[in-house]
Amino acid sequence: MKVDDINKTILKESQMSNEEDKDNEQQQSKLKYIIMVLGCLLMFGNNYSFDNPQALQKQLTQDLDISISNYNLLYSAFSFPNIFLTLIGGLIIDFLGVRFGIILFSAIIVVAQTIVALGGAFKIFWIMLAGRIIFGCASENLVIAQAAIIGKWFRGKELSTAIGYIMTVPELASAANSFLTPIIYESYKGLTYPLFFSVILCIFSFVCAVGQFIIEEQEEEDENEDQKDDIERVSFKDIKNLNGTFWILVLICTLTLGSYTPFLDDANDFLQEKFEFTNVQAGKVLTIPYLMAAITSPFFGPYIDKVGKRRKIILITCILFTLTHFAFGIMPNGKHGQPNWFSVIPLMLLGSNYALYSCVLIPSIQYIVAQKVVGTAFGLLGMFESIALAFFPIIAGYIVEISENPEIGYSNVGFFFSGISFFGIIFTLSLYIFDKKGSIVLDFVNPEDPSELEKKMLRTTKSESSSDEDDDDESSDEDSDDDQYKMKKVCKSYASLKSKKLLTSPLLRSRSLQN
Repeated sequence: MKVDDINKTILKESQMSNEEDKDNEQQQSKLKYIIMVLGCLLMFGNNYSFDNPQALQKQLTQDLDISISNYNLLYSAFSFPNIFLTLIGGLIIDFLGVRFGIILFSAIIVVAQTIVALGGAFKIFWIMLAGRIIFGCASENLVIAQAAIIGKWFRGKELSTAIGYIMTVPELASAANSFLTPIIYESYKGLTYPLFFSVILCIFSFVCAVGQFIIEEQEEEDENEDQKDDIERVSFKDIKNLNGTFWILVLICTLTLGSYTPFLDDANDFLQEKFEFTNVQAGKVLTIPYLMAAITSPFFGPYIDKVGKRRKIILITCILFTLTHFAFGIMPNGKHGQPNWFSVIPLMLLGSNYALYSCVLIPSIQYIVAQKVVGTAFGLLGMFESIALAFFPIIAGYIVEISENPEIGYSNVGFFFSGISFFGIIFTLSLYIFDKKGSIVLDFVNPEDPSELEKKMLRTTKSESSSDEDDDDESSDEDSDDDQYKMKKVCKSYASLKSKKLLTSPLLRSRSLQN
């Protein structure tokens, strides 16, 4: 009878534990999607405000009496500080926590956009420039913080899917800016109202950041003590050991984003001068790349998570960027006030290309580095991307100014960005040729939990690129790592069962010890 009673007790406790686990999984799933929604809205004000100058390009040059080169300084000033500050921001996120970073950077964005709006209201260019510098310091670091927190909640085979959904709302914000900002300007005949409307949206995003902070803090308080003891802290040794695959991906990301964002910075004037759109028409047409990115990213993300093959998709992305910009260069100009509506086609491709970039390259960075250094890794990425975002607009503006006329100048700008994208193709091919051993994991469906077939592919690749002796060493190291990982997992499971009082009966305790 005693044995039967013990078994019944164990069975009852096990059923209760399973029910608790199911409830916990459902709660975690709900929290994940709340975090994802808040992560989307967190970036709404940032993305809307970032492209305010693009939507008001003609108006800014006329109202402030500035040249195209001075106008491009509004974007270069945004990026110059981030050549150094994104790395500092990444370290802040890794050492002080992602929640602290999100609140800090969201608050700075509100202050910065207010300064930009005041500069526009009083028509003082240097005040706007100062506001853009402060805005840039916080904006790029907020992107890093968002990527870190999404990687924390969705790391694994759901990461591309999450990023695909998350980038939808910010891209809609960019589209809304291109559409609404010129209309608000025309309605009120000045810079004040469209720029202060952006301030209101930044305040809304800050409120979302506070909501995300509260949820994250509550979730951390609910964690078990044994889980808290397992938290790993970042060290500078981890940063120094970032591998070659990471640095190649950084260069590809830099060239890819560098051929997208700086191009759109001048796209309003590009469409008016080369393709003869009116100011309002150009603003409406420029919603197309943002809308295409928002529409296609929820499809690209799940597809990439399902099939893997990230290196191949990165190569396709770079090829498409190269062809798209080349099309802008060779496409006929508008004539006699008649816009060239065929320019809409490469704009659609441009938006889809950016969706691919976000869904494949950003998750690939997170798969290559450890979670504890992901903030610093994105800080380094931001540093390189900021160099491109700072200098490419200046180069593009210079190309237009030295050309015989704006039409020829903007055609040459298309060829310039096509050349930049072509270098992205070369670096992507290097992943196959020079870094096959390190980058093959990107082709796995879930790089953090490869299937048996994928593990076999990994071992085969290692054996092809190493001597037999090195193979033996790596195999033993891999086995040792696997053993340590399994032992750690068993210890965690044991501690979890113990905390739920499932190891209190002598019979179950003896079974666990025998295992």
